[in-house]
Amino acid sequence: MRGIVKFYSLVKGAGVIVADDHKEYPFKMADIVGVGLRRLSENQAVEFTPKELKATQVVAMGENA
Repeated sequence: MRGIVKFYSLVKGAGVIVADDHKEYPFKMADIVGVGLRRLSENQAVEFTPKELKATQVVAMGENA
């Protein structure tokens, strides 16, 4: 699924993605996939896997993962 990062706090290690279906999916820093990448920017495009009402396997679009 694709979406946009609405909010991400490096201090809290958590954020929220607004998906293409307009639903919000919270995620934690541990859900971000990428070598050494543990932060995302607001309005950044991402792909993720929804699991229950949370985002997992979050990948920044255009990254070589």
